[in-house]
Amino acid sequence: MSALGKAMTKFRLALVQLHVSAVKTDNLRRARALVKEAAGQGAKVVTLPECFNSPYGTSFFPEYAERIPGESSQLLSEAAKESGVYLIGGSIPEEDGGKLYNTCPVFGPDGSLLLKHRKVGTGNAATHTH
Repeated sequence: MSALGKAMTKFRLALVQLHVSAVKTDNLRRARALVKEAAGQGAKVVTLPECFNSPYGTSFFPEYAERIPGESSQLLSEAAKESGVYLIGGSIPEEDGGKLYNTCPVFGPDGSLLLKHRKVGTGNAATHTH
């Protein structure tokens, strides 16, 4: 088998959709349960949707924004570790230095934060301050 063939192993990817409400703790609880369910069905990589922990839209960012690490990223870290999966945390409203960002954190199967990506584009939340 070629080196490329060896590198191209099969794995199961889960793309999670979930009901999002105005109650952050409920959203986080649902997300954690769905990560566990996906892992139980053999997923090695689980992806949550954008703004999974809050209502969708930058107008909600001031109310729901948190620092990383924070409540949502801590839960994602724990969920990744408990389930032994790579977890792409969709996106969460992040506050850093008085600015707001639409940030996607990614966690490894050991719960470590591998990276975070701040979305850039038209209507970028980073242009909003509070």
